[in-house]
Amino acid sequence: MKRRILLVGCALAALPFVLGISVAGAASKTVVLKCHMSLATVPPAGSNTVDQPPSQGASYGAVHCPSVGTGVEAATFNVPESGNTVGKYWQYFSTGSIRGKFNLTPQEGTALSPTSFTSETWVGTLTVTGGSGSYSTAAGKTGTIKCASADTVHLTCTEKIKLSSL
Repeated sequence: MKRRILLVGCALAALPFVLGISVAGAASKTVVLKCHMSLATVPPAGSNTVDQPPSQGASYGAVHCPSVGTGVEAATFNVPESGNTVGKYWQYFSTGSIRGKFNLTPQEGTALSPTSFTSETWVGTLTVTGGSGSYSTAAGKTGTIKCASADTVHLTCTEKIKLSSL
């Protein structure tokens, strides 16, 4: 009888460790975060228009990630001689923020004319450089981003990135 009580006692004592290991294993699960952004480029200081296409600037707008919710995105960018659009972004949600950098390559067949507004599309990569709150462990993760614009001022983008469980 003492042996059974001892075995049951050991089993009950080990239960929190087994559950703890199980929960820790679940915490390392990867989640694919897909976000949709609707951004607008703001005119530079002292102007009420945005140059077409803009060579640098800032964009703001809504970001929606089905698994996280809705938030606000702010981005700064420039277009060096390479023609790529490079910059930094910040996404703010109710449970924390994500910040990172991006590199967008314009796609062929979408070049703009200096005399007209035409559509443009880009594909590229983004890297999370940090986060706060629920996203404090997101740094170092990379993903893909696709953007389209009918006038190079208003953008719709979709990003896809793998993060640790949120």
